[in-house]
Amino acid sequence: MSGVQEFVSQYRIENDGRDPFDDCLMRSGGVASWGYDDGHSEFLSTAIAELMRLAMAWDGVMSIEGLRIDSARDEFSRWMESNPLPGSTVWPPSTGERSGRWHHLFLDSSPEEVRLHLRRAESVLTEFAIETKRRRSETVPTFGNSTRKFVNPVTGVTFYGIV
Repeated sequence: MSGVQEFVSQYRIENDGRDPFDDCLMRSGGVASWGYDDGHSEFLSTAIAELMRLAMAWDGVMSIEGLRIDSARDEFSRWMESNPLPGSTVWPPSTGERSGRWHHLFLDSSPEEVRLHLRRAESVLTEFAIETKRRRSETVPTFGNSTRKFVNPVTGVTFYGIV
């Protein structure tokens, strides 16, 4: 079992059976909308969510609130250096409810497209960390102090936005 698979198993135990990619995808939507990439917002939020999931596994973080934005940003470089293939035992696919998004980007796209979207995600996370630090200079930028849960009062839909 890979480090990522072990992390996913432990995350599910500690988070009521939820999948980390699914949880990351909820947060990444707000970040992706902040750094909107015309025509690629679904891929951008998926790429950000995956960088978040991999960073959580690498850092052993079991709560998105505690995940540093710069740690997620740095995952692109870390994974490209070791050059694993998405879907391999080293870089296992998401198996959560929203795993179709993961498969669409990482398995149905060419390696060049995957790198392009991960680079865009890295760029957005870089700018997002800078902006969060500018707004809250006294804290280390994390997803917990830079995003907030909102509930649409009409539909009841939960989403995350930028604080």
